[in-house]
Amino acid sequence: MSHPNIRKAQESDAQAIAQILRDLGWFVWINSTSEETTVAQIQQHIAQCQESDSHSIYVAENAESNVIGYVTVHWLLCPFLPKLQGYVSELFVLDGNRGQGIGKSLLAAVIREAKIRECLWLMLLNHKERESYQRQFYRKQGWIEREFIANFIYPLNAGSP
Repeated sequence: MSHPNIRKAQESDAQAIAQILRDLGWFVWINSTSEETTVAQIQQHIAQCQESDSHSIYVAENAESNVIGYVTVHWLLCPFLPKLQGYVSELFVLDGNRGQGIGKSLLAAVIREAKIRECLWLMLLNHKERESYQRQFYRKQGWIEREFIANFIYPLNAGSP
């Protein structure tokens, strides 16, 4: 595959992003919600990203201009840090398009923006049972796994992961 076209997401990309998430089958909320509701929610998120400078969503398009992957990053201020940090919350590529450099291209777009914003660092979470972790995708892109930090969540309802 030639290099994918990477661009900021638009509301019209919501359908394609919803399909990527449905194809994964990992998310209870997505799996149990109508396609219409999912697309509307994603459109709302994209609109909020466009209105606020605190989040960015990039999509990857193939030669036919079909969205085949996306990444979401949140730009975070922390009082104890001298500069912003970026948190990559989502990076997903359609199954049939993996292994072709799409994820790498999406991460490169985030890294470029982080450098423009003069961020201190980027961070992300990767489930250790995921194929991307098993094949060390992020390590191969220069990311370093923190050895001494535990990630905790506080579930606020029964549907929390």
